[in-house]
Amino acid sequence: SAFDTLSDPMKRRSYDSTCHFDESIPKEGVEEHDFYDVYGPVFERNLRFASFNDPALHIKGDADKASGKKKGAKNKKNKNKSNNGGGNHKKAESCPPFGDHNTPIEVVNSFYEFWVHFDSWRDFSLKAEKETDHDLEAADSRDEKRWMKQEIDRKVKKMKREEMARINLLVERAMAADPRLRREKERDRLEKERQAEAKRKSEMEKAEAERLAKEKQEAEDAAKKAQEDVKKKDAKKLKEQQKKQLRKAKQLFRKLTMAAYQAATPNDDSVGEVWDDLEKMNDDVELLCEKLSAVELGSLSDALGGPGAVDEDVKSPICVEALAEVKQCAVETAAGVERQSLLSIEARNKARKDDAVKQRDAKLAKASAPWTKDELAALSKAIKKYPAGGASRWDAIAQFINHLCKQEEPRSKEECIEKYNQIASAPSVTGNTGSDSQATDDKPWTEEEDALLQEMLRKFPATMEKNERWKSIAAGVTGRSKKECVERFKAIREAVKKGKN
Repeated sequence: SAFDTLSDPMKRRSYDSTCHFDESIPKEGVEEHDFYDVYGPVFERNLRFASFNDPALHIKGDADKASGKKKGAKNKKNKNKSNNGGGNHKKAESCPPFGDHNTPIEVVNSFYEFWVHFDSWRDFSLKAEKETDHDLEAADSRDEKRWMKQEIDRKVKKMKREEMARINLLVERAMAADPRLRREKERDRLEKERQAEAKRKSEMEKAEAERLAKEKQEAEDAAKKAQEDVKKKDAKKLKEQQKKQLRKAKQLFRKLTMAAYQAATPNDDSVGEVWDDLEKMNDDVELLCEKLSAVELGSLSDALGGPGAVDEDVKSPICVEALAEVKQCAVETAAGVERQSLLSIEARNKARKDDAVKQRDAKLAKASAPWTKDELAALSKAIKKYPAGGASRWDAIAQFINHLCKQEEPRSKEECIEKYNQIASAPSVTGNTGSDSQATDDKPWTEEEDALLQEMLRKFPATMEKNERWKSIAAGVTGRSKKECVERFKAIREAVKKGKN
């Protein structure tokens, strides 16, 4: 009866779900000024099936009020369950307003968040029974009733999916046409563009700052280098001046010593006490010139009489007695040299070891350096120019190659011998030099020229007239004469015969 249907929460829900309801949703392409008038009523209409509008909840609430409060632990337990159940529905007690053009974007987002997770109470049980034409009360057996129930449930699930698909389509079309969301998207886009532009400007400023810093550093380096160059030039100039002064001081000291020695001989016997002969005096003078500075030599020269003593225009008197001072200085200098002799020997030994290591490394590096075409050509010429049996043949060959090629690291005779042996023992004659059966021209043959020669030999067979054939072959090998092609062919043939043997 109608009373039973309306008093039973579940039957009431099923009945209300079958009442007439407009399920239509707006089409796409709604204009911005019509958006609120078109979509507002549709959302309001579908809000009827929101979970907080479930008629079963209202019927159950009325029944609880009519029955009153029950006593005992069982009632308390049920009350706790009821309160907990009611807490689950507090989250969906209302729907955020649809709003208008001036609604804050936070409210708009919460509105669509509600509809994206929309919880519908709509029950399609009665509608499914009608469409499947199954009456559970008219079932003949439990199996038939169970089967009918399964068919109805399957139909209910399908209708429920279609209902939710309709709601989702409504939400998607509304979000696509909502001018507020469009405005927010445009604002986000402009903000991203602004951030990108700010980032680009920041990177440009950073690059400009790096460029200016680099230019500044380069300018500082250039200025520093210029200062260092000036200092080097000044130091070089000062060093040259000091060398010149030392050279003049040595020359003056030698002249003054010799003049004093000659002036004292043979009248002054004190000279004999200083030096027995002229050779010993010269040894001491050279020792002092080697060990003393320009200032010290100048001091001794002044003691001997100074520059005027050897100047023909001035003719200052020379001090013979100063020779004793020169001798004493030579003795003291020689003693100092002897005290440092051990350190000097150790330093020389160390220098010899270091020099030997450097020579060995240089030799290894030089040995690993490949021979260039110019060096190979020079080797070929040298082998012809200096035949076997001559004196110091390989020294002459190495000297000839180094003079002709002007390398940074000259070739030694051992390298020349080793390269010649490699070429002579190689099965291929491409680029070989020095053998009587190998290439006889000064210019070594390249791999490309050998390939052209072999191609021409195949192109012009031996059945042709001999002279005409070799002219045609030479014309096909660029840069080679008929004679060179013939000699090259003979050298290759001879090498092949040796390889077979």
